[in-house]
Amino acid sequence: MSGQYTIEYETSGLLFEFTPAAGTKGDLAATSDGQTVMGKVDLNSPKSRTTFVQEAYELYPEDFTLTELEFRRALNDLATHADEEFKIRAAKAEEEDEEDDAILKDAPEVGSERHDAAMEVLQSEDVLEEAAKTMLRLGHVGEWSNKKLAFICAISARAQLPVQPSTHAQSSAGKNYLWDTVLALVPPELVHKRTGFSAKALFRTQMSLKHSVLYIQELAGSEGADFSIRTLQSDNVLKWEATEKQADGTLANVEYEVEGPTVIVQTTTRNHLHPENETRVVPLYLDESSAQTEKITREVLRRAAGKGTVPADERDSLCATWHDAVRLLDPAEVVVPFAERIKVPTQPLRLRRDVPRLINIIRLIAWVHQHTRERDDQDCIVATEGDFEKAIRIVGDSFARAWKALTPTEEAVYEAITQHVPENLRKHGFKRSHVETALGKAGVDKPSRTVRDALHTLAASGFLESDGKRGATGASYTVAKSTEVIGSITLSAHSPIHEESGEFGIGKAGLIGNGGFAHSHQLPIEPALEETLIGNGQKRADGLCPLEPALPIPKTPEIGANGRMGEESTDNTKDGGQVDYEYSEDE
Repeated sequence: MSGQYTIEYETSGLLFEFTPAAGTKGDLAATSDGQTVMGKVDLNSPKSRTTFVQEAYELYPEDFTLTELEFRRALNDLATHADEEFKIRAAKAEEEDEEDDAILKDAPEVGSERHDAAMEVLQSEDVLEEAAKTMLRLGHVGEWSNKKLAFICAISARAQLPVQPSTHAQSSAGKNYLWDTVLALVPPELVHKRTGFSAKALFRTQMSLKHSVLYIQELAGSEGADFSIRTLQSDNVLKWEATEKQADGTLANVEYEVEGPTVIVQTTTRNHLHPENETRVVPLYLDESSAQTEKITREVLRRAAGKGTVPADERDSLCATWHDAVRLLDPAEVVVPFAERIKVPTQPLRLRRDVPRLINIIRLIAWVHQHTRERDDQDCIVATEGDFEKAIRIVGDSFARAWKALTPTEEAVYEAITQHVPENLRKHGFKRSHVETALGKAGVDKPSRTVRDALHTLAASGFLESDGKRGATGASYTVAKSTEVIGSITLSAHSPIHEESGEFGIGKAGLIGNGGFAHSHQLPIEPALEETLIGNGQKRADGLCPLEPALPIPKTPEIGANGRMGEESTDNTKDGGQVDYEYSEDE
């Protein structure tokens, strides 16, 4: 067996490093007392091993102090160890081939109707837009950016670029419905669904998780498995050694290994995950606005009246086409030629993980569009600046919230405090009851426990100051005098430009961090900056032009009263922040 890897083995005071070249033949290095001898060896040849031993004694007689017999035994041990390693690698290679075959065996044949339908999806101008429209057709309304981000995450392990999501919202907001709809478009052989996990279950699972999605419906059902989850997310592999009783009654150490990459989907009603897990994920915050609630209830009532319901055979056909499309995506490297022009702020610290995650999302967008992207001389897919823009649009809101450590609920609470709690109370101290009254004035309905948790997080994040008192009346809070301002991620032009000039256009500047959020107004924590005229007369306080298309943004496809797209649409950007897209039936 050959390959570009090295087998390390230590025995009898000797450290061996063997790099196979052709089967058992390869380069061998043996180290003893700091001296290393190297040579080409066939581990299965006694003559070759003897020659290597003699060379070691000739070069370093004082350092290789073992007897010739002991040295030969050590080489025999290495040969046995290498043979076992070859078998393990061969078995893994066979498993990988079987996994690839499992995908390929269900892939449609070239020239078939299934193949043509799948290729029509993959050759579309915007595959993610088509995915979101299909989800709408299946009954999931709103959450346009979350649809796209969730779909990208779901297929990211298939591309070997895993992006881990976590979905946050109150009970009944539709967290699991979003993921049930998204995963309906992913080939079923790549999806594993579980309600929960015990602490050690993931180490010993019999599921084949490589290139797959593990969907854990509720975070509360897997809290004991936090360590194994974040290890699999970070390292793409789990290794666990345990002492177990064998069939003959003896005890022996048994090693378990679970291979990734695996995308682990988690949903929770909590505002935040375990701190060690939180920086490993891209958070998805669902739209909890009244406008989104109206959309959902209107759709439920409309379908209950028999309008717009998708027949089971049509639903199966829609999902099957997407299953085939994902199966037909070929593994390929993606290069981001403009990566060095991406400008990022220097804080918060989690940027060290978020920037590589952003790059992976850009790569994933290019990978999904592999049939409409150019290739370089090495047959790598070349990402475009348009892919950067799409990534910013999809994940920008998520990153901005994560950097400011605020969920939509926390943001709503902070906004109600700054706008509706009297100024003297903001300066000298207010209680939770004052905040609940302020939320009522803002037209926001939040449970008392949710408000309490939000106040605690705002105090921990530095937006509020708390006296920490407990008891019936609870703590008193004041608004912090200043909060840290986080910068933005932008894409600079090819030539030096000045932000003051406002000369930022398509593919030249993409804003994360200081821009408004998709589902709510921006927190009033930015310093007042000089206004700058940009674009067609619009102004920004920070002097940057957000990424915007050359044409007006279309509206989200809505299902009309007759069940057709484009027949009925409402612009809810004021209430719910959902940018709607509108399509005619012909499109």
